[in-house]
Amino acid sequence: MSAELNWKELAPFTHLLVHQLHYIALAFMVVAYTIKIRSILKKPAVKEGTPARGDHKKAIQYSFLLLARPDEMESTRRHWFRWVEFAVFHVAMAVGITVAFTMPWAHDYMKGAFVVYFQQGIFAVAALIGMSRLMRRITDPAMRAISSPDDYFCLFLLSAWMVSGVFNAPQASAFWLLAYFFLATFFLFYVPFSKISHYICWPFMRYYMGKHFGHRGVYPKKRIAGA
Repeated sequence: MSAELNWKELAPFTHLLVHQLHYIALAFMVVAYTIKIRSILKKPAVKEGTPARGDHKKAIQYSFLLLARPDEMESTRRHWFRWVEFAVFHVAMAVGITVAFTMPWAHDYMKGAFVVYFQQGIFAVAALIGMSRLMRRITDPAMRAISSPDDYFCLFLLSAWMVSGVFNAPQASAFWLLAYFFLATFFLFYVPFSKISHYICWPFMRYYMGKHFGHRGVYPKKRIAGA
C-alpha cells in the first residue's frame, strides 16, 4: 500500500468509475425517481367528505417533524437507542454520498487529519450499526418474518460500503478507492428498484397522514393535564 494515492495516475477503470460511471449512475437514478414521482402524482388524491375538526397546516407540519421528535412516539420513547441508531446510520449514508461526489474534485482538501478521522469514525459506527441490524433481522423471529431478501442484501452491502469508506478516507489505496466508488455506483443503479427507495414515498406519506389526522382533529396531539 502506497503512502498516498496519486489521483493523476489512477488505473483506467478506476478513473472511468470515479469520474464518469458514477455520474451516469446518478443520472439514471434521477430519471428513475422522476418517473416514480410522476406516477405517484398521477394517482388521485384521497378526499375527506366529513367536516374538518382540526388545522390541516399545523397537522402536516407536526407529521413531518415527528421524525425529529422521538419523545412523541411510544416506540421511540421505549426504545430510544434504536432511534439513535437510525439517526446515526442515515447521517452516515448522507456523509458517504457527499464524500463520493466531493472526493473526485476536492481530494486534496479532504486529506486533513480532522476530515479523515471524522469520516473514519462515522463510517465505522455506521458499519457496526448496519451489521447489528443485519444480525437482528437474522436472529429475531419477528424481524425475520417481515424481512425480504432485499433487506438482507441492502444491509450487507451498505455495511460493506461503510467499511470501505473507513479504509478509503485516508486516500492511500487504489483498492479501497475502487471498492468505495464501485459500491456507491452500484447503489445508484440499484436503489430505485429496492426498498431503500422508500424515502421517495416518505414526503407524500407524511403529508397525507398529517392532512388526514389533522382533518379529524387527532394531529397535533393535545396535551392533557396529568397524562
